[in-house]
Amino acid sequence: MTITNTTIAGLAGSERKMDVRVSVIAQETNELVQSGLTATSAEVQALANGGPRKVTLDYLKPISGEAFNVTTDNINQEGDVGSIEGSTYNAMRLDLNYALATTDLTQIVTQYGKQGDLATALAGHRNAITKSLFFSTLVGARAALAANTAITHTVATDWDMAAIYDAIATGEEWSSLFNVMAVSHGRYAKLQAKNDGFVAPSDVNTRFATYQGFTLLKTNKLTDDEVIVGRTGSVGYGEGTAQQAFEIERKANGANGGGGDILHSRFSRTIFPQGMSYEGGIPTSAAQVKTVLEAAASWEQVAPDAQFGFRFLTFTGA
Repeated sequence: MTITNTTIAGLAGSERKMDVRVSVIAQETNELVQSGLTATSAEVQALANGGPRKVTLDYLKPISGEAFNVTTDNINQEGDVGSIEGSTYNAMRLDLNYALATTDLTQIVTQYGKQGDLATALAGHRNAITKSLFFSTLVGARAALAANTAITHTVATDWDMAAIYDAIATGEEWSSLFNVMAVSHGRYAKLQAKNDGFVAPSDVNTRFATYQGFTLLKTNKLTDDEVIVGRTGSVGYGEGTAQQAFEIERKANGANGGGGDILHSRFSRTIFPQGMSYEGGIPTSAAQVKTVLEAAASWEQVAPDAQFGFRFLTFTGA
């Protein structure tokens, strides 16, 4: 009788299978994706998948709703002829990685023991990075648009929903799509205590709380007196997978000779506010990422005010 040995690889696992599991969990729990803020395209996804880290992408400018002809019976009367115009904007991909050490290879590469916890933790780590990058882009975009009174609003009162709706109204025919509200953790708690339209996730069996119909996102990038309101599809977003997304490095003499392993995790993200062109440089360190994304000089508005998918408000009457 031939006896086949049970191996770790046979039980579960390759690093590739881990990438699939982590990616699925990450997509299901990604706040930006699940809130409806993100949108992608073939061009954005291609950037996320590889090639140059900063590229120029094309877009079509909107055609005015006031441009049309009225048909007459005069065959000699020629109608006005317009044109469809395009332009370009810049976008950047960030290639990211991190490594975790362990002394138990089996718990890393198999679906047994603590594997489920580890895959969930890795997905959560990726999503936390993505969310942080997203809000850093908004900090930079807000700084670049500080003088644009259609998009950036300073309100001389405390929290005021009427002012928020007035700001959204500048989105014109796109105003009805504004349905996500980003607030600080402190403001979230205050809305929860107001009892005038706050609905907890447990009340409706969803992952998000809502306030007067707006999905709430919490961030430490805002103060209690600031709010960012966004609309569906306002974030250009792409996820890229590295050629070797997960890789195990064996450290035979680690753990004082007991042996250990380092799990390397690699992934790419393209994320930017739709309607803004990235004019900054390509960062080479984690510290530089935050610096360049949050700098006003890194962003230039290319979309009309009405089409830009965010409104920034600061309340000064608290």
